[in-house]
Amino acid sequence: MAQGEPQEGDETYTIDNINFSVEKEIADLIPGFQIEYYKGLFQKGYAVYVDGASRSC
Repeated sequence: MAQGEPQEGDETYTIDNINFSVEKEIADLIPGFQIEYYKGLFQKGYAVYVDGASRSC
């Protein structure tokens, strides 16, 4: 994940009033994904999961 402006041809999704863009080539390769915001004691941020992927290491 990187911060930047969407490029022409990117797929754009709005989740909780925040826009996320994915390169079309990448969006075509994955069946779907989830973006979750987490806030812990020492960390906070977004996590991106590909549908069907395990959430543990």
